[in-house]
Amino acid sequence: MEQRTQLVQSEYALPEGILFVRFTYILSAMVKAPVIAVCFLLVTLSSLTHYSFSSSPTKVLDFTIYADGTTHIFYQTNVDPQSPDSTISLFGNTTDNLVAQDENGTLLSSKVNSNSAIIQTLGASEIKIDYDTADLVTKSGKTWTFHVDSPDNFSLFLPQNTAIVGMSTIPIDIQIVDNQSHIELPSGSTDINYVFGVLGTSQTATIAIEKAQDFINNINSEGINTPLASAKIAEANSAFSQDKYSSAEVLANDAKNIASEEQQTALSNSKPTSDNTSLLIGGGIAGAVATAIILIKRTKNSKPVKTIEFSKNDNLVVPDKETIFRIKPELRQDDKDIVTFISENGGQAYESELRKKFLLPRTTTWRAVKRLEREGIIEIEKIDQQNLIKIRKMPEENQE
Repeated sequence: MEQRTQLVQSEYALPEGILFVRFTYILSAMVKAPVIAVCFLLVTLSSLTHYSFSSSPTKVLDFTIYADGTTHIFYQTNVDPQSPDSTISLFGNTTDNLVAQDENGTLLSSKVNSNSAIIQTLGASEIKIDYDTADLVTKSGKTWTFHVDSPDNFSLFLPQNTAIVGMSTIPIDIQIVDNQSHIELPSGSTDINYVFGVLGTSQTATIAIEKAQDFINNINSEGINTPLASAKIAEANSAFSQDKYSSAEVLANDAKNIASEEQQTALSNSKPTSDNTSLLIGGGIAGAVATAIILIKRTKNSKPVKTIEFSKNDNLVVPDKETIFRIKPELRQDDKDIVTFISENGGQAYESELRKKFLLPRTTTWRAVKRLEREGIIEIEKIDQQNLIKIRKMPEENQE
């Protein structure tokens, strides 16, 4: 019996070193392999997606310094839409007027903790943050110093009528727009020193000459000749080429004033023609109305003629800026600047013009406009998908 058992075992024995695997195990492994591969792929994609959102660079970072040293910060970046909130580091230890929005302009809830903010993103893929801080600018004597340590490249807008006297970083780009320095800077620690009201530097002279030349060119484009102003700006350029920056700046400002006088003279000389045209048109309209009334009386004797009722709006006029400031003495200085610009622009201006004039982000400009609308100072009219900002008319007696 034992000898037969050994014989059977020897018949089914495998050569040494060969692994026996049942056929059913092979089929099971073939079915499970794709499932395992898909799981690994999903895990990898999930980690890559998380990494792409967490490491996405800042899209926009702007610093705008006001005259009092307060800095407005605009920050735009991508966030993970699968995360319910996002923590954003803030510049400065004190934060005012923080507003967070998603890519559609919807306001998002936020909570500030020292120098960071937790934004309830609610599925947003992009957020925009505006806030103010007074911690980035210091003053020593007449010199103001802006300091920031930024992880990303950023833009800096200095106050108007300032000159840079020191810079710790080589800028990527620098431009002067309407007496305001616009600087593109790389990431890292940056210190910029500036002063107000410096007369006679190369920078301020260049600004004055460019501004006067643009003003003269605009007047000339209207068909008005400015020979005296053109001669004066030529003197300013000559003084600048001789390194007489103070004289060049004074001459450039004189050229602008002379150009304004020449423009007023030309307009006043052409005014009677336009007045006569207006009188003729008005007379024609009045005659037509009178004729119509007579015809109505003749054809409808049984019915009284209806008198024209003037609307209350006929007694309303557009107030000047002094009247607005007298009625609203509590206005913020930046709001007063906007009112002044609109008033001097004929009582109306597009929102895009305000952003270009004051170099403000879209959301900041819109908040200022809505603030003035709540005060009853301006009204907003939609024209060709643009917002036209107009000073609201007031009763004529308020002008007194």
